[in-house]
Amino acid sequence: MNPASSAVPAKGKPTLSTTDAEDTDLELSDVLPNPPQPDVMKMAQLGDEAGIRQLLDSGKIPANYADPEGITPLHWAAINNRYNVCKVLLEAGADVNAVGGESVATPAMWAAQEKHYYIVDLLTQYGADHQITDGQGYNILHLATFNGNLFLIILLLHQGINVDAKDTQGHTPLMWAAYKGFPACVELYLSWGADVGAVDDKQLTALHWALVKGNFQCIQKLIEYGSDRFHKTDTGNTPLQAAKDMETLHIFQEALAECGFTKEARPKHTNAPFFLSVPESRENFLRKFLFFSPFVLIWVALMALSILPAILSIPILVGLFIASNMGVTKALQEFGAPGQKVMHKTPFLAGIFAGTAFWLGLRYFSTVFAATYEQHPILNFIFMIFYGLCVYFYAFSMRADPGFVPLTNSREEQKEIVQDLLSQWKYDERNFCVHCMVRMPLRSKHCRRCSRCVARHDHHCPWIFNCVGVSNHRQFLAYVVTLELGLISYISLAYFYFSALPEVSVEHCLFLSANMCQPVWADPFTLYLSIWAGLQSTWVTMLFIVQTIQVLRGQTTYENMHSSHQGFDDHEVSNMVSSMITGGGTSLGGVGLEPSGAGPNPLITAPGGAHGGRQGHGHQGHSHGRGAHGQGGTWNKVLRLLGVDTFLATAKDGVADNKNRSRRRQNPWNRGIITNCNDFWCSGVGELFQGAPSGEAMLGGQRVDYYKMYETPARLRRDSGRAGGAYQSVAGDEQV
Repeated sequence: MNPASSAVPAKGKPTLSTTDAEDTDLELSDVLPNPPQPDVMKMAQLGDEAGIRQLLDSGKIPANYADPEGITPLHWAAINNRYNVCKVLLEAGADVNAVGGESVATPAMWAAQEKHYYIVDLLTQYGADHQITDGQGYNILHLATFNGNLFLIILLLHQGINVDAKDTQGHTPLMWAAYKGFPACVELYLSWGADVGAVDDKQLTALHWALVKGNFQCIQKLIEYGSDRFHKTDTGNTPLQAAKDMETLHIFQEALAECGFTKEARPKHTNAPFFLSVPESRENFLRKFLFFSPFVLIWVALMALSILPAILSIPILVGLFIASNMGVTKALQEFGAPGQKVMHKTPFLAGIFAGTAFWLGLRYFSTVFAATYEQHPILNFIFMIFYGLCVYFYAFSMRADPGFVPLTNSREEQKEIVQDLLSQWKYDERNFCVHCMVRMPLRSKHCRRCSRCVARHDHHCPWIFNCVGVSNHRQFLAYVVTLELGLISYISLAYFYFSALPEVSVEHCLFLSANMCQPVWADPFTLYLSIWAGLQSTWVTMLFIVQTIQVLRGQTTYENMHSSHQGFDDHEVSNMVSSMITGGGTSLGGVGLEPSGAGPNPLITAPGGAHGGRQGHGHQGHSHGRGAHGQGGTWNKVLRLLGVDTFLATAKDGVADNKNRSRRRQNPWNRGIITNCNDFWCSGVGELFQGAPSGEAMLGGQRVDYYKMYETPARLRRDSGRAGGAYQSVAGDEQV
């Protein structure tokens, strides 16, 4: 909705122009002794608070004035997001539950259709009855679901409204969310306890309605929460038959496979061993299998290179790579949990590093150490220190709580958070997580992989199979630093090791000279292992550079890739927004996380009917069933996995700083290089090895609790104009 103009009411809400108001005035003048101000409706639409107050104080209009169709000024103020006007009318005694218009709806319903949840909250405070249904049989929760606005739905659910309330045709909000194709709303209703098995007047379940739109995530969630896959409608249609009629069969079957069912909707693994037949055991087994399988794959690859000639070993390696990739993919498709059927969402990549570290350490202590210790004792000692520290910090980063924001203990506590944010004009996606139902501290972010909000979120790293946040960021960077230095020291030792080996008789060597073939014939296993370790130094070096630059700037990877102001609590902006809302100068309609749906058109025909709701079927939902990382092709995925995209973005960022300083954006968290480094590294050596207290870290030389830092410390707001290290922000996808 354009905040500078009046809203165009939805179907069923008659519009009122100036001409209409004048005509109404002429008609009412014949029947009312004191005709009301003819522009009162227009004033309510435009938010003329002073004019409305003057009319009320002078007695020219009553607070409960309504036109012949029952529409009141409160209706128009509510639908146009005129908060102060609504408050004036309510304080004067306006009927908060007045119904009017063709839709016979209350002001709260009008506001709900435009997603004005601040208005809905205000009306609720003055006694709005959310059990009232309009002329079509919809209550306010149905209307909120049509637009898919999670913030409004959460607000209403916390008011005690029945999550399974049915309209005149028996449709629940869950059915509407499934039909509209809003997966976040479907998940919210299911987690709230909505009845997944509820049926409407034609015995259709939410799963039947999800198959009409064909949204992959909606279908998957319903199956995951136990929707009856064989339920028959009053015409005998099962979900499988409905999917065929709606031409969404392929999406339904993909969702079934994602949840561990066959194409015929029957359970897989019924004859599998116990540890594969039980979902929890299967997931645990698969996780361990994928973590330890690279240990074997790396050994097989190195042995193939060591024993067989290159003309055979190289094709074998290619075949091994293809076979392992296909095998992992097949295992994930067969046994993976929903949402974890792609490689970078499993411990497989973490296992590659662990396997490399295991074989490298074993080979070093069994071979390289004995041959180089006498000549290079200090270098060996340095490598052993870095190797031990690297393994320790790797294990710490992988197993530690990265800084998950504590969850609430009850819905009553969630309600208090929502009401508190509403009172502060901060009930939005920047301050409230609709997935975790918690207030989001500054610099936090919800991680889709971990399904939790992480305080001072840096990125989710598949190489440690964990998020990097406030509680393990130092250990993660220490892991990167010790890995980089350990690789440098090992490559140096490997060079000395091969230099000291006695010459061997070279029988033949493809593409290489006799001197270069010496190590291949002398100790091929160690040589190829050293080459493999050396290759790791490329992405490690880039990651080291990026992380170091970000520490010097006092920022995180997510802030670097998106915006320097991510999570910065700007009081001036906050005050300006709240002022505009109360004055009716802006709309919060665009805050919703889901795309706006159509108005409250009833579901006319059931799946399998002639045409009911089939437009656009199958395409919208399927496109986002695999997440953002499915975009951009395999090469872009590889770049993200190796951190190359962040490296390039940081390099580009630095060039932009030097070439166009006028466009630089101030980084509010930058306290200067020395303070930034001191904050990150020097809060105690013991904390580096044992971890800091949950959520605590240094900021500007003082310890702060990132779990509870909802406002920028006053000293940072005072000094933000003088902080150094500004840079041009670079937009990008979420770093993996």
